[in-house]
Amino acid sequence: MYLRATSALLLLAGVLAQSAAAQVFKVQGGTSTLINAQGGSVEFKAPDYDGNIGMGFFDGHFAYGAEARTLFHGYTVLAGDDMVPFVLPTDVFDGTHYFSARGLGASRKDSDSSLFAFAGTTSTWMGTGFFNAATSDNPVGILFYERQLSDRLRFFSRDIASDRQTALQGLEWKQNKWLKASLTGGIGSNQGYFASAVDAEAKTFAFKASYVLMGDLFHRITIASPMSSEVDKGNVQMLYKPNPFVSITTGHQNILEPLTIGGPMQQATVNQVSVDLHIERFYFGTGLFSSTAEGRATEGTNFYAGRRFGQLLEVNANYFRSAPEGSATTSSPTTAGGTTTGSTTPTSTTPGPAEVILSGTLRERFSSRFSLLQLISRTEGQTTVAFGGDFTSNRLMARVDYQNVYLPFRPSQPFEQALALNASIRVTGPWQITAASNVAPDGHIRYSFGVSTYLYRLNGMMTTGPGDSFSIARYMVQGVVNDDHGDPVEGAALHIGKQVAYSDSSGHFMVRFSKRGPFALSVAPDEFINNGIYEVVSAPTQARAEKEEMSSDLQVVVRLVPRKQAAVQR
Repeated sequence: MYLRATSALLLLAGVLAQSAAAQVFKVQGGTSTLINAQGGSVEFKAPDYDGNIGMGFFDGHFAYGAEARTLFHGYTVLAGDDMVPFVLPTDVFDGTHYFSARGLGASRKDSDSSLFAFAGTTSTWMGTGFFNAATSDNPVGILFYERQLSDRLRFFSRDIASDRQTALQGLEWKQNKWLKASLTGGIGSNQGYFASAVDAEAKTFAFKASYVLMGDLFHRITIASPMSSEVDKGNVQMLYKPNPFVSITTGHQNILEPLTIGGPMQQATVNQVSVDLHIERFYFGTGLFSSTAEGRATEGTNFYAGRRFGQLLEVNANYFRSAPEGSATTSSPTTAGGTTTGSTTPTSTTPGPAEVILSGTLRERFSSRFSLLQLISRTEGQTTVAFGGDFTSNRLMARVDYQNVYLPFRPSQPFEQALALNASIRVTGPWQITAASNVAPDGHIRYSFGVSTYLYRLNGMMTTGPGDSFSIARYMVQGVVNDDHGDPVEGAALHIGKQVAYSDSSGHFMVRFSKRGPFALSVAPDEFINNGIYEVVSAPTQARAEKEEMSSDLQVVVRLVPRKQAAVQR
């Protein structure tokens, strides 16, 4: 079935290429064991419009999706499937909520207001990242509106009419760059909704707090995945950093999350206090954790210590112990620097034997492109050895690491050490194969695999002579964006000639041209699509497009600006 869907997409790309006047196509396909889906898509982009067509199989059932966008008298007009950002001013902990819909819409944004209107059906989005598809549900009308009432006050309105009605109105007040407060109230899915929030960030501390009252039917992310959540009731997070060597983090979370695809929302509470110390090349840390889910409580502690030897070697040791209420003590290692919050289905409540695990890691960095990682853990008299590392070249990017996720819905063993895999290989020309891992809610590793390529229809996009042509642009500019500590920067925007490129998770960027350069290159910090504020440390002013086998990486270095300093600069 997957081969039939992929073959159909490739055929569709060829048909579109011959019938369209000026387009760039991205063809990709893949599979994911996380949500049991496989399929592919064709994305197309032209000077006046863009869109995509996707199809595949979700849990054995055929699914499809499509969308197209164009500009019309100052409005962006959409037809097809859309992931509508459903963000409230009180979303200080998570601003990535979406509302999935299928139909016809229009949006417009200017300096002091924005408007989005949509009519069609609600939908449940599904896909692997390699294709977008959805199933139509109920008729819906959407009207989202924002307006800047004054320099400090902004009004938000989120209204949805469907089988369940939502009418939420909010205000956001900004005293200055580092402090804002917000309120939201109204009806959410036919139930009362109220939220208030405060967000403050200064040089030595950051503080976020919100209180949300909502019904159990309110759920913004309509995605076929168990990994979507809403905050509920009181949530607080604070970071205090009195000097460059000490940081203290505290947090209290109440989350609602489905344990299975399409399942009901379940509640969990997570508390955390951690202290991190850095003294020259040594670092230490300890943390206290507690969580409650389905009436069962769990407490845990962790400790880590490590040392860096120059830029080439790093050694650390880790220890973690958790004690579920009413059961035996269990332990597992945690990586230096903290944990990542997630969720899972509960396991058996039968107490297990006491377990203590110690682990140590050794990381050797041979260059900016290559490092190795060895992980050793010992428990119950048994020793386990695992290996990882990262490697980056013009054709291959691979990173194999280990992370710890906190699973509050699994009180018997809330911490799970998991493989973190991210790899991509450029096989030939623009053809690329990718692989990645995810931690499923049950703590097991799930994988996604895919393949993609770019096809360029040059007529109308650039002058190449009389007649149409359909080919791959032969010349390319590529490079990597790092910060001043040598770490990759994702979402950096670069203007190369008349094109815009964005760096990926490894900091790499790439654009193609029909002729050799040189082309003007500039870094655009205001257009970065990440949460940081950056300034340019060093970057070339020109880039020369070469054939792929002759192309070498350009080096761009940026610096993260502290928010207080950024506020003064602006």
